[in-house]
Amino acid sequence: MTGMGFGGGHGGGHRGVSRWELRELAKQEHLDWAIIRRASTAFIPYWRRALMVSVLLLATSAGGTLPAWLTQHIIDDGILKGRADIVVWLTATLIAVALVTGLLGVVQTWLSNSVAQDVMADFRLALFRHIQRQTVSFFTTRQAGDLVSRVMNDVSAIQNVITSTLMGFASNVLVILTTLALMFEMNWKMAILSLLVVPAFVLPTQRAGGIRQRLQSQIQQKLSTLTVHLSEQFGVSGALLTRIFNRERTEIEKFSEVNRELRNLQVRQSLVGRWLFMWLGMFSSIGPALLWGYGGWLVIHREMHLGTIVAFTGLLGRLYGPLSQLAQLQVNLLSSIALFRRIFALLDIEPEVQDGPVVLAAGSVSGRIQLEDVSFAYPSTSPADPRLVLCDVNLRIEPGQMVALVGPSGAGKTTLLHLIPRFSDPLAGRILVDGHDSKSLTLASLRSQMGLVPQDPFFFHDTISNNLRFAKPDATREEMEAACRAAQIHDMIVGLPDGYDTVVGERGYRLSGGERQRLAIARVLLRAPRIVLLDEATSALDTLVERQIQEALQVLMEGRTAIVIAHRLSTILTADNIVLLHQGRVVAQGRHGELLETSPLYRELYEAQFAGQAT
Repeated sequence: MTGMGFGGGHGGGHRGVSRWELRELAKQEHLDWAIIRRASTAFIPYWRRALMVSVLLLATSAGGTLPAWLTQHIIDDGILKGRADIVVWLTATLIAVALVTGLLGVVQTWLSNSVAQDVMADFRLALFRHIQRQTVSFFTTRQAGDLVSRVMNDVSAIQNVITSTLMGFASNVLVILTTLALMFEMNWKMAILSLLVVPAFVLPTQRAGGIRQRLQSQIQQKLSTLTVHLSEQFGVSGALLTRIFNRERTEIEKFSEVNRELRNLQVRQSLVGRWLFMWLGMFSSIGPALLWGYGGWLVIHREMHLGTIVAFTGLLGRLYGPLSQLAQLQVNLLSSIALFRRIFALLDIEPEVQDGPVVLAAGSVSGRIQLEDVSFAYPSTSPADPRLVLCDVNLRIEPGQMVALVGPSGAGKTTLLHLIPRFSDPLAGRILVDGHDSKSLTLASLRSQMGLVPQDPFFFHDTISNNLRFAKPDATREEMEAACRAAQIHDMIVGLPDGYDTVVGERGYRLSGGERQRLAIARVLLRAPRIVLLDEATSALDTLVERQIQEALQVLMEGRTAIVIAHRLSTILTADNIVLLHQGRVVAQGRHGELLETSPLYRELYEAQFAGQAT
């Protein structure tokens, strides 16, 4: 859409989706196989790498048990028998195994993360492309920060799903199986003794995890509160509001209170973790102690070799950690389902406006617009009783005409203006552009014929030249300067220290209201559309700026079809046709003099809104 950029707006900051938040979502989840199957399809393009990862996981899991087995034989067959050659050979083998296993682990990590990054990139692109297809009303009902979080943070969490949930599950299972196989091969009694200590690791981990999860949920709420507070206070609008009402001290006190509560929760969470680590540390010593005690008795009675005890103590760490992680598998799996459900919920929102098949050639339209029995309603909580904003609107606009829309607040003027470029589609009736039903046209070719200057123009936090090129990416400096001269703003721009390379700030806040309006007009002029849509600003402007904007608008609308939501007397006086809207209906239309004589409502509106303005 020319003349207007759609950015994030002031939807607030966004924060990452932590594993604790996903676990909160997981509490309300169930094992949804439809979601799992749909999520699995994202990995199909990368199945070769996924298969290679599985092979490497098996190799590294088996290789991880070899050091314990080699240590056993170094002690029993080498050291205790005085065989230095065996000690040297097995030690060299031990070093080689560690090196190869480490290298295979690096390759496996690279492959699994490359798959994760590819899937993440696919989802980010799919979400961005899908959101770009949505209508403007989609953005009016959602926070920009939430959409950003879905695209960035939810998708980024997929990496954890792959590397922790999927790969972690496979890795843990293989490590446990290979470790237990070696343990039982060495000594089944010692293997059973090793398993007896497992509940002392798993149960406290689950218990402490539940407590930490509840605390983390409260911490995330406090962090969210602080994030919103910071986002509002650090934005230009919030900073101005706080200072004009002298609320700095109050805002500091509010921040301090939540900050103190956050600090207390984090201290409690750290203490819970410390108790858990103490417990696990204690049983990390108890497990080997039991093995040494019982194993020593077996060695003394010549029922087992000394190397077997050493090997078992080395294998314990490979057994307890994976078992504790598998105990959390259900929570991780349900968290993953919750994550994908959030992503798919956004992808499943069907755009209200669909592309048509007909392509209009650039600059091919003359600018004739016709509305036939057009009605429109915004979504209602009661589908059987939609709230009509426009009802049976009929209007014909000839090429080159300027049509002014007037009416009380809520009459439907902005809605009508937004239907022309198909920001939304009518509930009934149709809109014709040069005889083509607008629904039959591709959105790109339809909107390329139009330019919009909104009431509050938006600019990206970028240079003036890049904001202008948003309307025409290949515009030359000469073209930009010509457009800005016509919009009465070139002299102001070249007077800036960096000229056209000046960064305008967030939403263009470094520019005055009048400068933003003129720059928006220049942006539309650069695109040179056949149809101009204009929502005149209502902000109070000084006489000089008012005159400059009027002259810029005259250049903009010259030789073009213009539809203007009129707030200025000069606009309705020069309009070819004035359309009076009331409660969504066209109640009168004609030139200014005619309507003053024939329409009491227009006369009342004119006296209230326009009569006091200087012509």
